[in-house]
Amino acid sequence: MNTIKTFGATLALLLATTAFAGTAVAADQVVIGFSQAASNSAHRNTMTERNKAYAAENFKDTTLIVTNAEGKSAKQITDIESLEVQGIQALMISPQDSAAVTPIIKDVLKQGIKVVTLERSIEGVPVTLHIGPHNKPIGALAGQYVVKALGGKGNVVEIKGDPAVAPAVERSEGFHEAIAGSNIKIIAEQHADWDEEKALKFMEDTLQRFGPGEIQAVYAHNDNMAFGALKAIKAAGRDKEGILIIGIDGENRAIRAVAKGDFSATFTYSTVAPEGVIAAHALVTGDTAALEKLGKMTKHADGTMEIEIASNMVTKDNAAQFFCKGFGDDPECK
Repeated sequence: MNTIKTFGATLALLLATTAFAGTAVAADQVVIGFSQAASNSAHRNTMTERNKAYAAENFKDTTLIVTNAEGKSAKQITDIESLEVQGIQALMISPQDSAAVTPIIKDVLKQGIKVVTLERSIEGVPVTLHIGPHNKPIGALAGQYVVKALGGKGNVVEIKGDPAVAPAVERSEGFHEAIAGSNIKIIAEQHADWDEEKALKFMEDTLQRFGPGEIQAVYAHNDNMAFGALKAIKAAGRDKEGILIIGIDGENRAIRAVAKGDFSATFTYSTVAPEGVIAAHALVTGDTAALEKLGKMTKHADGTMEIEIASNMVTKDNAAQFFCKGFGDDPECK
């Protein structure tokens, strides 16, 4: 037997046992684990805090145990091993790297634990329920918006999310399919992993490569990266060129940026909170009525389910309808 692997598993068990003892879960409690990928964005933090707050206020019969992988796949796997030995009946997960967690998720399912993926799916694994917005249609809407806004011709910079998770892949696929057949060209693209500073650096370099009038739009896979692009454009003194900036997530500050004209558009993207913990609780307790209220439900032949939470395009024409209805910090939403 692999000594290192055995030690790792033993350590995870010891840590989990200690944590479980501190949790003091009653025998009749519903126990739900939540494996969060990271805490490096307003979207992730809102997902965690809103689910925790809802469970604490509305599910007195429930213990919700939350872990944070801190952006590390190896830690997320260890986190899930820890949750397994704490007697969870359902696992909520937003994966850091879908492929990396596939084996451990298969193991969780074999134990009869319900698995709910939140807005990031795990390909090839029939989890109990996937819940969240559909990313490819959002990417397609963004592409259609750019084609229309630019009259079918122009150069676009694409700033991508983490390639290890479905949203980045699907947001790109949808966009590329939508611009196919037009004279819209992607002249520069890079994965900035949802990070504002990485997007800022990439956009600074891109502005050096392409002079005034050579960039008509920036398509960023999230608002965080769109703000990085905006900062670079302003710092370079090129904010008067009319470069369109499109983001995704519907952060409060992004909606405000759309209203001001700094962004051209953003798309609301549910944090799946409190829908995530409602779904997990409903699966454990058999409350199908609660599940059906969460969004558009699809039941598959293999017994798995999917719930789609709708997304909305936000432009200057309708931004006022969405003020302070997103997430994240915005001084005007205090």
